[in-house]
Amino acid sequence: IGSNGVVLTTSNGGYEWDEQRSPANTTLYGLYVKDRSRLVITGARGVVMTSNNGGDKWVLRPSGIRDHLFAVTFAPKNLLVGWAVGTFGSIIATTDGGKTWKTQESQTSSHLFSVSFSDTKNGIAVGTHGTVLVTSNGGAEWKQTKKLTDFPLTGVTFTSEKKATVVGYRGTIMQTEDMGKTWTTKDPLVTTDLYSVFFVDDLHGWAAGEGGVVLTTGDGGNIWLPVNVRTGPRLATLFFSDESLGWAAGADGLVVRTDDGGLSWQRLT
Repeated sequence: IGSNGVVLTTSNGGYEWDEQRSPANTTLYGLYVKDRSRLVITGARGVVMTSNNGGDKWVLRPSGIRDHLFAVTFAPKNLLVGWAVGTFGSIIATTDGGKTWKTQESQTSSHLFSVSFSDTKNGIAVGTHGTVLVTSNGGAEWKQTKKLTDFPLTGVTFTSEKKATVVGYRGTIMQTEDMGKTWTTKDPLVTTDLYSVFFVDDLHGWAAGEGGVVLTTGDGGNIWLPVNVRTGPRLATLFFSDESLGWAAGADGLVVRTDDGGLSWQRLT
């Protein structure tokens, strides 16, 4: 997904891409794939779109807000319950799979770039000025944690019920094992801005960012090592289907693929 409402799909691992008909002409930021059929996209000016047939048809859903929505996520074991976050502390939530949405009070005006939940109750959202918001009741109440950095935080993901990893600008990587009560800061040996983090299990994870930087960990996030993508453009997002096979996408329509866990990458676009 990207600017001008573009939605691209592949059926052969990323080697060929087809454009889908999108009802939105704004920039699209957030994508959540529930399964091969059910998908949810969020974007600029409060856009929310859902599909129940793999993207052959997209339906615009009323979000009730006009803020840009940068990220969307759902509870892993209950795909009816989801959240989206965006500019000026915007948080909206759904309990019917994305058809209808209600606003939640974030108690912040910071822009929120990423959100993740380990179940229907426990979630973390991150954003500008080092903002970290935590909820233990599905977003009925969000609380701001003690600030550890002033840099923007851009990505968050859970690897277990209470363990989460956060990435951000200037090579920031932080982890919590108690739902945000305490945090440890990791040293990735780079000061590059990081935009995305993904774990395929509780041990194997990757982070991507500016200048084509990709970091990988095999021990749950204690040690991070840079790998060579041999590309300059910013990598905004990445996804792995297992320990070996993954993709990253970013500026200027760039899509790259790895078949060896990120050690080497092949440009697909």
